Amino acid sequence: MTQDKFAGCLLGLAIGDALGMPFEGMRGEVIRKRYGEVTEFLPARGLAAGQYTDDTKMMLCIAESILEKGHVDPEDVAQRFVGWFDADDLRGIGRSCLEGILNVKRRISWRESGRRGKWAAGNGTAMRIAPVGLIDSRDLKRLREDCWATSVITHNNPEAVAGATAVAYAIARLVSGEVDKEAFLPEIATFVGDSEMARNLEQAQGLLSTGTPTEEALAVLGTSGYVVETGASALYCFLRTPGNFMTTVASAVKGGGDTDTIAAIAGAISGAYNGVASMPQHLVEQVEDSMKLQELGQDIYRLIGSHKGR
Repeated sequence: MTQDKFAGCLLGLAIGDALGMPFEGMRGEVIRKRYGEVTEFLPARGLAAGQYTDDTKMMLCIAESILEKGHVDPEDVAQRFVGWFDADDLRGIGRSCLEGILNVKRRISWRESGRRGKWAAGNGTAMRIAPVGLIDSRDLKRLREDCWATSVITHNNPEAVAGATAVAYAIARLVSGEVDKEAFLPEIATFVGDSEMARNLEQAQGLLSTGTPTEEALAVLGTSGYVVETGASALYCFLRTPGNFMTTVASAVKGGGDTDTIAAIAGAISGAYNGVASMPQHLVEQVEDSMKLQELGQDIYRLIGSHKGR
């Protein structure tokens, strides 16, 4: 467990987010034909090259709340989401996130504010959950509880919670030490429990064990905004090239679909494993709020250390 991994997790999320931002909604074959290997930031959707989207904005709300409160406080997180919304810098907010935040603004409790039903199984929880994986990396019971609490603010759906839990658990395990990468997907699926999320992770394991190329695997696993697809595809990108941050996030972008979120999650996971030192320097320097993101990760690392000393 090192500061570099904690910093790498949050920075990696933003780099993946900004790298995938221009290609959101495009088909993978179109991205691959027009752009090939995506290794540079590009401007799009009213954002400059290197700027991140709502994925990182919402993650920052959680990270900053954790540092102020010393733990995950869902009421404070909900109010920070409202503050972000009121600042009018939304950068692509999703439907479930919007509905949940508007409900909080109407003074509905965070426990009841989240959107329900099958359309609430989006990836808006998994994309922002990385700080929970960091702060709870030594307490997996609390991690499970905190994933639920921060998810239901906007997504009161068991698959959305399962997807966030899968990502947070992966991050917690990767920053804590070595994992058996060949058994990692079944381990995550077991922790998540009976769900479509777990079943797609098991499918991903089958593809991984046969050496299926990433672009073929992502076509099977799915690259939509459905969290069951997003989580499995992001983890697949990482596990095909666990030691190579750039290849991991670039392959997430080339898969098409919800490129910013899949690459953001893949980047957070790879960053948690490899740290900042593994990342291309030009991306580290160019991504928006680079130093702030690294310092937030380092601060969460130090916060865990202060907890241990109590």
